[in-house]
Amino acid sequence: MIPDIAISYLDWISDIIAAFGIILITYAAFLTIYRMIRIEVLHEKRFHHYENTKRVLIQKIILSLDFFVAADLIKLAIVSNLNEIVTIAVIVAIRTVLSWSLSREVHLHKE
Repeated sequence: MIPDIAISYLDWISDIIAAFGIILITYAAFLTIYRMIRIEVLHEKRFHHYENTKRVLIQKIILSLDFFVAADLIKLAIVSNLNEIVTIAVIVAIRTVLSWSLSREVHLHKE
């Protein structure tokens, strides 16, 4: 059994890691909005500008999903209820499949 103090530290660490994921997604959204406005205003409506912007957004989303999975795995180590374990495992599985799917899309656009 994990001591209560360790559980509170691990929970805190998990929240910090998840916060990095949130910060990264927020940064990616603002960066994408900035780039899209710049493309529209400067009339650089070339296909590769849109594709590059989309690829950068997807890469940052994938990285943020990795932060969320890491935070969930830490939480998985400290939960004791079977229902919570199943819930976290399903969330991790969904995030992993989403990350894999987005990674495939990025690789398809590179070719």
